[in-house]
Amino acid sequence: MNATAVLASLMRKQGALYTIMMLQLTGYMYPPPALLKSGDSFDYIIVGGGTAGSVIATRLAQKKYNVLLVEAGHDAPYESMYPSLIPYLKNSKADWNYTSVNDTYSYQCHKDKNVHLTQGIMLGGTGALNYMTWSRGNPKNFEKWHRITKDPTWKWENVLPYFIKSEAIHDSEIMNSPLKDFYGANGYIGITRENKTYTADYIKGFEQLGKAMIADIDGNRNGYARGLITVYNGKRQDSGSQYLSKVTDSSYLAVAKGTLATKILFDEDRNAVGVELITDDGRSITVNARQEIIVAAGAIKSPQLLMLSGIGPCRDLKKLNISCIADLPVGKNLQDHIAAFIAHTTNKRLARGGVDPNEYPAGLFVGYASLNMNMTHNKHYIKFPDYEAMGFIMNNMRFLLQFCAFTLDFPNSLCNKLYEEANGRQVLVTLLSNLYGYSRGQVRLNSADPQDPPEVITDSFSNDIDLDNLVDYIIDYLKVEETEAFKNLSASRVDLTTPHCDAFEMGSRGYWRCYTLCMMTSLRHYGGTCAMGSVVDSRLHVRHVKKLRVADASVMPTLVAGNTFATVVMIGEKVSDFIIEDAGPYNDVEHEQIRQDQIKNLPTTFG
Repeated sequence: MNATAVLASLMRKQGALYTIMMLQLTGYMYPPPALLKSGDSFDYIIVGGGTAGSVIATRLAQKKYNVLLVEAGHDAPYESMYPSLIPYLKNSKADWNYTSVNDTYSYQCHKDKNVHLTQGIMLGGTGALNYMTWSRGNPKNFEKWHRITKDPTWKWENVLPYFIKSEAIHDSEIMNSPLKDFYGANGYIGITRENKTYTADYIKGFEQLGKAMIADIDGNRNGYARGLITVYNGKRQDSGSQYLSKVTDSSYLAVAKGTLATKILFDEDRNAVGVELITDDGRSITVNARQEIIVAAGAIKSPQLLMLSGIGPCRDLKKLNISCIADLPVGKNLQDHIAAFIAHTTNKRLARGGVDPNEYPAGLFVGYASLNMNMTHNKHYIKFPDYEAMGFIMNNMRFLLQFCAFTLDFPNSLCNKLYEEANGRQVLVTLLSNLYGYSRGQVRLNSADPQDPPEVITDSFSNDIDLDNLVDYIIDYLKVEETEAFKNLSASRVDLTTPHCDAFEMGSRGYWRCYTLCMMTSLRHYGGTCAMGSVVDSRLHVRHVKKLRVADASVMPTLVAGNTFATVVMIGEKVSDFIIEDAGPYNDVEHEQIRQDQIKNLPTTFG
C-alpha cells in the first residue's frame, strides 16, 4: 500500500459515488427542486443553502413566510451522510474545488504550494463535508463581538439560547452533570461523543501532564476530552439534512437547486429588490423579493456576490467596470485557523474489525491549553485557551494515507514515509492550531464573470507573531512525550520535513519555525470577509443599502475558539429572529403559499 495507489482507488470510488448521486438516494431528506421563471416573487430570498441558509429557510418557512432558497449545488450526496466516507467529498461535485493563491511563503511543502479551499456546494454546505467536530467557542469571543458591534445582543448570555435551541446533545457525561442547563437536548443537530476504546490510552498522557479532564470542549477552559461530533444514529448531522427535512412538504418554501445567483438588484433608493440567477437548465432569470434578500453563501462566495453586485471596495470594482453602490471593505479580514501537523507512531496494534460507514473514521480527542494570562472584565487574571489540539488516532492505514495525501494535500512521498514508519501500528496525528491569529487575508474578484472563481489570498503567517506563537504551542504540547502513558505507547514523533528543514538544528527555534511553515494546514474555518462592524451592522444588514443582509461565517468579526460550524448555526437561528422581529406588521399578513407549478420533483441534471 502507498499513497499513489490509495489515491487512485479513492478517485475510482468517487466515480462510483457520483453514479450513485445520480440516483438521488438522499432526495427524500430535502424539499423538491423548484421550477422558476423570470418575475417570480417571494417574501424572502435566501442565497446559499449551506449551514446558515438552511437554518434561516427552515425557520422562515415554519413561520409561513413565502421563501425562496437558492442553492448552487444539489442535495447532499450519499457519502455525506456516512461519517467514514468523509475523504470522498473533497474535490467532488459537492466541493467548489477552489484553491488559494501561491504566496511563495506558506504551504510550500504542499503538493501545489497552496491550500485547497474545501467548501460545500450542496444543501448543507460546508457542514455537510467537514470533519464533524463540535464546539461553540469561548464566551469571551462573543464579548469581543459585543464590544465591536456595541450591541449587547451578541453578548454570551444572548447567544447561548440559540446554541441551546439548535442542539440535541446525546452525551451522558454532559447531561448528567451541572453543565446540562447550558446545553440543548431538543434541537435539530444531534451531537454525540467519540467512543473508541483505545482513545483513553492517549488522553491518559495529558492527565499525567496535569491537564484537566473536562466534559465540555467549547474552548472556554483548559483541558482535554474525547471529541464531541455531529454524528447521531450513525449519520452526519448538518443543517441541510436536519433542518430542511422538517419542511420538505412546506407550501411556503421553494428550493432552487443547481442555481447560481449572479447579481443582487437594487432600486433607485438602494433597496435590494431582486436577484439575477442562472438556473440548472442554463436559463438566465430574475426573481423578486418583497421583503428582504439574505446572502448566506459562506466566507468566500458571499463577498464574491456582494462585489459582483456593486458592494465592495470601489477602487477594485471600477477596475472591472462594476458600478459601485456601496464602498465597503467586502472580502477583507479573511481569517482561518492554521494548524501544524504532528505525527507520532506508536506500538499499539491496529484494533480489529472492518470499516463501519456509520462510525467516525478515527479516534478523536480535543484539548485546549494556554501559555498566557488574560485579564477578565473585573480585572482578574485567568488563563483562557490559546491553542487547540485535535488528536486523530489512526487505526486504519488506508484512512491515514487518504487524510495525509488527499484531505491535507501533503506530498505522496511524505505520507508514504509516515505509513512506512507506522509499520502497521496506530498513528496519532495531531492538528495543533493557534486559536487567535493576527494574520488576515482577502477575497477578491478575478473578473466580473460570476462563474469565475474568486481570488483567495490567505496570507497565513503574514504576521510573524502567529508563527512564533504556534512554535511556542508546539513546544508546550510535545511535553506529553515525557509522560508514562506516551512512553508506554512508545510514541515517537516522525520528522517529515527532510530535506526541507535539514539546515536547522533539530529542536532549535529555527527548526520549529521551518517545521511549522512546512507542516502547516488549514482547518477550513474561513470567516470575517463581510464582518460585523465594517460591512454589516449588528443585525446583519449590509451598510449603506436596504433590505439586504448577510448571515454566515463571513459576518464574524473575529473567529471563535474551535470549529465554527456550531456558531454559524447559531447565527442562522439568531438572524431568523431578527428578520421576524423586523418584519413588524408584515407578520400579520396572510402570506402567499408557493404555487404548485413552482414545486416539481423534476429530474435533476448534473454538470
